[in-house]
Amino acid sequence: MKKQLLFITIMLTIVSSGFSQTRYLDEVFTSVDVTSNVTYGQNYSVLTGAPILSNLVMDVYTPTGDTETSRPLIVYLPTGSFLPKYINQLPTGDKTDSATVEMCTRLAKQGYVVAACNYRTGWNPQGTQDERTETILQAVYRGLQDSKTAVRYFKKDFATNSNSYGINPNRIAVGGQGSGGYISLAYGAVDKIEEIQLTKFFNFTTNAFMVDTALLGDWDGLGGNPALNFENHVGYDNEVDVTFNIGGAIGDSTWINAGEIPTISIQGVADAFAPYKYGIVTVPGTSLFVVDVSGASDVSRIQNAFGNNDVFKTPAITDVYTTTANTNNAGLDATYGNGGDEGLYPFVGAANGNGPWEFWDDATVTAEAPLLGQDPAVILANGYASNPVYQALGPVAGRARALSYNDTIQGYLSPRLYRVLVETPSSLEDIEESNVSIFPNPTNGVINFVSSTNNLINGISFYTTTGQLVKETGNIASGTYTVNDLNLPVGMYIVNVHFNNGITTKKVVIK
Repeated sequence: MKKQLLFITIMLTIVSSGFSQTRYLDEVFTSVDVTSNVTYGQNYSVLTGAPILSNLVMDVYTPTGDTETSRPLIVYLPTGSFLPKYINQLPTGDKTDSATVEMCTRLAKQGYVVAACNYRTGWNPQGTQDERTETILQAVYRGLQDSKTAVRYFKKDFATNSNSYGINPNRIAVGGQGSGGYISLAYGAVDKIEEIQLTKFFNFTTNAFMVDTALLGDWDGLGGNPALNFENHVGYDNEVDVTFNIGGAIGDSTWINAGEIPTISIQGVADAFAPYKYGIVTVPGTSLFVVDVSGASDVSRIQNAFGNNDVFKTPAITDVYTTTANTNNAGLDATYGNGGDEGLYPFVGAANGNGPWEFWDDATVTAEAPLLGQDPAVILANGYASNPVYQALGPVAGRARALSYNDTIQGYLSPRLYRVLVETPSSLEDIEESNVSIFPNPTNGVINFVSSTNNLINGISFYTTTGQLVKETGNIASGTYTVNDLNLPVGMYIVNVHFNNGITTKKVVIK
């Protein structure tokens, strides 16, 4: 009997180890909870012509029954050609799109908090060339501002509302599909005025640059004309750790510089609407020139050349999805060799070129399209222009095919998100905790420092998360010290506490 029990125990151990799962790599939860239509900010919409202050809303996905309170956050941006669903003559363009819901659900089942964010849309695809280029650039710019508003919303909630979503504010990714991918790529790259003041972004009709920060605000969504840009969550940073792009492109490859955050890109090589390398953005249903952009291949090549994607290389990621990606990349771009385009997964083949992960429910289209004054028969007849295979297969077989592409996307994304958001130390987070105690934290302006060793505190320096020194006190020479007048804007700060034998770094939140 004892031998039989031992055999059963050994077999159970083997079985359990064979099916062991890792949070943030595998789907360790069976269901998710969704809080719908959370308002994360406000800003001016131009859909009707005249600017109208409108709510920015999102759906927040969390793992059902999860007790973890310091989870990485993923801000997810849907597709839609920067026009509202159905008005764009497509059955996609909202945070509730089938593929968006699928990806957000899968990521939340892995243990992440995921926010599917709608952003402002609206541009003129039928205008003159200057109008098309200017309005699409401004649409991407507004989406960039809105995505940063979403990140600040969560950081503000962490600091002032007892972290009601249970996130780690130093572990954040921003990603999107289609037009959401354009925004996520801009998120990790646009940080200088000269980047948006290129010749290609100059309107020779109006004799002005297409994005005027004095009117629209800066790329963080701050400043500008108050009648055109509403500032949200001022005083909180919008730094993130990684971006990912599914089927998008970047406005200009010169936006990418050394030292920027890593980027993961997934795209069809034969994508007819967003170029895989360098080419023209094409609007579904038209052949009109909009603007030249750089697709996933160019983005990945430059990211790797600058070393921005080195985090994915050591130790090497060796799963089946990476092997396939490296093989395809080697064949497509012999210049950079096998694995040279780390962070790039290409879907090869014409049938796989344009949004093969997208799917939809015909009954939903029939019910929703008339609400926006659109003919559902026209929508269904056109289908999703960049996914003709779905049309040919029909909703049942087409959905099954799309889900297989979602499997691949998740399989390639997961170890890379895990590498950055879980495994890699954060400069703001993984710091020595033993030398000094700080309280209260968060604080309203008074904060105490107490040395937990025999070392005396010599000085205290406060920095913004971008490295700017904003307050400094020296010649303390005491084991305890109280700062009574922080007098700093709300937000997160990095504090260096100086001792004779070194420095301890802490995070402080002012609310």
